Amino acid sequence: MFGGGNFGNDASLESFLLFLREARPDAHISCVCVDPAAIGQAHQIATTPISAPEFSNAFLRFCNKLSLRMLGRLANWRRAIKHVRQFDIVIVPGTSTLNDYGSGPWGTSYGLFRWAAAARLCGVKFCFVGTGAGPILHPVSRWMLRSAAAWAGFRSFRDQVSKDFLASLGIDTSSDQVYPDLVFKLPTPLPKRDGTQEKLITIGVGLMNYNGWRAGHNSGSDPKIYRTYIERIGRFVNSLLDRGYRVRLLTGETVDARAVRDIGRIAKASGYELIDGVLAPPKAQQLITEPISSLHDVMQQISDTDIVVATRFHNVVCALKLARPTISIGYEAKNDAVMTDLGVGEFCQSVENLDLDLLEMHLAELLKNKEHYRAIIRQNLDAIQFRVKQHEQELLSEIL
Repeated sequence: MFGGGNFGNDASLESFLLFLREARPDAHISCVCVDPAAIGQAHQIATTPISAPEFSNAFLRFCNKLSLRMLGRLANWRRAIKHVRQFDIVIVPGTSTLNDYGSGPWGTSYGLFRWAAAARLCGVKFCFVGTGAGPILHPVSRWMLRSAAAWAGFRSFRDQVSKDFLASLGIDTSSDQVYPDLVFKLPTPLPKRDGTQEKLITIGVGLMNYNGWRAGHNSGSDPKIYRTYIERIGRFVNSLLDRGYRVRLLTGETVDARAVRDIGRIAKASGYELIDGVLAPPKAQQLITEPISSLHDVMQQISDTDIVVATRFHNVVCALKLARPTISIGYEAKNDAVMTDLGVGEFCQSVENLDLDLLEMHLAELLKNKEHYRAIIRQNLDAIQFRVKQHEQELLSEIL
């Protein structure tokens, strides 16, 4: 899904390319992705779309429609097999690859299955590096993704939850290792210099356009999940503003702009204005948002916070990378796993069962003992960086 608007996915690619160029500068790299133009321009590599565009010929478009899109699917299989033959190895780096979040079986699951099967047919080694796995709700998606994982010549996972999930599908993962998320390799920004003598406490609130596991970022037929989440987060943000804190809204994907707009409307109804793009001097009762187009922007903005409350996984990862005391409001077990690895696993909640009273208790504890928790996170970050190096050494010895 590289180039699809998810900053965490794109950062996983960027991080792996950084390693690959250090380890194998002689390698010729090509990326199979959803937006070849954007990825090719950003990283100066060859690219190809994961699926071919619609037929340009009107007659072929008609035949494809008549065949219930089977003609197009056959063309994509032929194209994948032809393309994959040029590779020595196919690597899927990072991201929550082996799940069906927001996608039926004929979406991302099928695309991954097609390329994995093409590699198997051509005798090309297929690898999952630092991957996330589960849940997979649809039985067809489960069969396709299980097959892709079983065919892999190498697998490593970003958390124990993912490894255990694949094992529950009957795949032997006994020799597969668990390492930190690939994004932990990316450099962190330099701290922002604050010219004011007295800086008010700033709370970063990471938002997500979340509509339930099956719907993903699509609105779906039942808006209750998103509406309940936004209403509760809106109340939390207003309570922060009422107490004089600065609040910085963070996102992790382009579709999250919807959530920013909705929180802005909730705040405006209570008399607070969302300051968008132009940063005013720090002051009480200030709600801030700035453009975000990459995980580097996310980290730069988090560097201006004291505490982070976030939903998206890579918002949480970025906050922890910068040693910010963090509260996770996650929609998947991966959030809980990385929080536990960094020593703050007690500050986790589920997005679909968000308890504002518990959130306030967690915030009060982190504010009261901010330096204590920063020290805990920093200590665990040392171990994380050591494991990142171990992961790279295994990749060099096993597949590169």
